[in-house]
Amino acid sequence: MKWRFCCAVLVLIVGVFLPLSPASTWTRSGDDTTGAPAVAPGQDGLVEARKAAGEASAQAGFLTQGTGQLVDGVSQLDTSSQELINAIAAAQTGSQELSNGMVQLQAGTGQLAGGATQVADAIGGVADQVAGFDAVRGQVVATIDRTLESTKDAKDPDVKEARTALEGLRGQAETAQLPPEMLGQLEELRKGSRDVANQLSVPGYAYRDGIYSATNGAAELANGLTTLNDQASGATDGVTQLQEGAAKIDDMANKTADQIAAVRKAMPAAAGAGGGTGSGAGVSEAPAPRSTLAPVAAMLIAALVMLGGTATGAAARLAPARRWWILGLGSLFVAVAGGALVAVLGSGLTAATAGLLALGLVVGAAASAGLTDVLGAALGTRVGLPIAGVLAVAQVGLVGWLWRTASTAPVGKVWEYAAGATPMHWTTASLSAAGNGGSTTALWAGMCAGLVLAAVSFAGAKGRG
Repeated sequence: MKWRFCCAVLVLIVGVFLPLSPASTWTRSGDDTTGAPAVAPGQDGLVEARKAAGEASAQAGFLTQGTGQLVDGVSQLDTSSQELINAIAAAQTGSQELSNGMVQLQAGTGQLAGGATQVADAIGGVADQVAGFDAVRGQVVATIDRTLESTKDAKDPDVKEARTALEGLRGQAETAQLPPEMLGQLEELRKGSRDVANQLSVPGYAYRDGIYSATNGAAELANGLTTLNDQASGATDGVTQLQEGAAKIDDMANKTADQIAAVRKAMPAAAGAGGGTGSGAGVSEAPAPRSTLAPVAAMLIAALVMLGGTATGAAARLAPARRWWILGLGSLFVAVAGGALVAVLGSGLTAATAGLLALGLVVGAAASAGLTDVLGAALGTRVGLPIAGVLAVAQVGLVGWLWRTASTAPVGKVWEYAAGATPMHWTTASLSAAGNGGSTTALWAGMCAGLVLAAVSFAGAKGRG
């Protein structure tokens, strides 16, 4: 039926996105990824090498963290230095304007000093004249008195009229005088105007000397900031070189960390070791034993199961009258054969581990047989079965290369995605995760994918086709 074929293809597509990374199947949660367990490990002579690699990995981690902080710090320094340079440039411009303004202020002060001196001289003259008013008033009164005395006996009417006028004038002169407070204020005005003139023009006075000192200081400040601005501009080149050097150091540190990780990856895991090599000085030379099934061995067993399942599915297709017997007995035989290889190639397998491995073998055989049956039903026996055989051989090549390479070195994600669409990859991941105490996610994801493929492949299948 066509719908079974479509569902099977959909399951294969979903398998591409399942978390079935080879490295996760032999590494316990929280452990560093290391090389895969060997198929037939002998006496382990790599304890010290693993210890050294673990310590180097830890140090490389600290180094990359430090170089990353160095790059960030230098980047902040570059940003801050540019802000500082901009601030110095602005200060240099402002100081130059201040210096020019002080020169103008000094020139204006010189002009103001001349005017202030003239004002002080004029006020001093007025004050002197006012101060001599009383003496002049006394002279005027005395002169009037003499005139009146000399003309007291005159009979001439004009003279008498003049005497009357002089007497009135004398009375006015007698009473005319400036208030004392006005005289004090006038004296203060004279002193103040003279002090202002001296502050503006005479050396040794605070204002005049302050203006000259401020003018000279502003000029020196402008010159100093100009020099600092020139030097700061040159310092940016040094910061840029420092930033480039820090980036190179960080890149080298990351490459070193990657190379150390590659070395640890290339080292086979210790036989019967629990969780890899560890890192740092606390590495144990006698780790606690645990079950192991080399991923390469799991791949070979999965290849056997897949080929056996394909053959079982083809035989059931060619003998429709006995299809279910063939499928049942054939899958059981394939699972038993795979179990025998597991017993030979695995070590330290517990009863629970053996049960999970047996389940994985049965599911793998059923999935391969089901896929073959679907292809035969959808494309016909003459076309579908040869295609199933070609796909089986292609799986062996692709998945075999992937797991053989992944046991010693990282592989590209593209190859993992391509292998993820094959039942053999699912079975290999389940067997490796179960046999090595690896990722439970990979274990059950591989088994669930096989179960779903088998279910949709045999759902609605009839005894004859």
